Amino acid sequence: MTVPAEVREHWQEARTSARNDGLVPALTLLSRALSPGVAPRGPRGHAVVPRELLGEYAEFGDDEDGDGGRDPVPGLAVLGPAGGDRAPAGPDAHDWGTGLAWLRLGASERLREACLAYLAGRQVEGSSLLLQQLVKGALADVLIDHLEIEGVLDDLAEGPDDSPPAPARPLDGPALARLQAQITQADRALLRLLGAYGFTAEGPGRAAYASELLADVYCGWPGPAGDTAQNVDSRKGNV
Repeated sequence: MTVPAEVREHWQEARTSARNDGLVPALTLLSRALSPGVAPRGPRGHAVVPRELLGEYAEFGDDEDGDGGRDPVPGLAVLGPAGGDRAPAGPDAHDWGTGLAWLRLGASERLREACLAYLAGRQVEGSSLLLQQLVKGALADVLIDHLEIEGVLDDLAEGPDDSPPAPARPLDGPALARLQAQITQADRALLRLLGAYGFTAEGPGRAAYASELLADVYCGWPGPAGDTAQNVDSRKGNV
């Protein structure tokens, strides 16, 4: 199975949108491109979708209001599994999962930029926090993670030299899960650098949480440190 060039373009656009505009606009763009008119559902039937798209999903009609839980971030709705035959077929799971990895990379890069701006304005003993050795080391580790993730994803999207993108094969499930886990670890490292600010109402913690929730719902990852989609109901009420 190969991935069409058009789909790979949508992946890259989602990353750019997440980095420049934020997670919800990027998810709106990716959803309309890869899952028009259908709520993309994870393997356990849950969905995380821009609230503005609910009226476009035929399975809901005009009065769908999610599942009644709090939005993980403003403008984002969490949907429980659809009952009976309500949920039509959604996007290809590999295309959607890889697109979310691109999107989450862009959101993580946006978080890194916010972290740099915040730390640059914080002073400790007359010098910027950015000059602290431990802070510089932690930021360097995150940058390395981002470059590694970008390298893996670029192999799926770019052709050699200046030629058009060659046919690409999607990541398999375990490889995609490891990539999603690496993005989550980078986000958590950045939030630790932000301290309490990362979890305030005006801080970036909610967007990072929503990004992690996307991985939980649509991909999940192996190992005791990672959550899986089965935990979404308990997690979404904790923000």
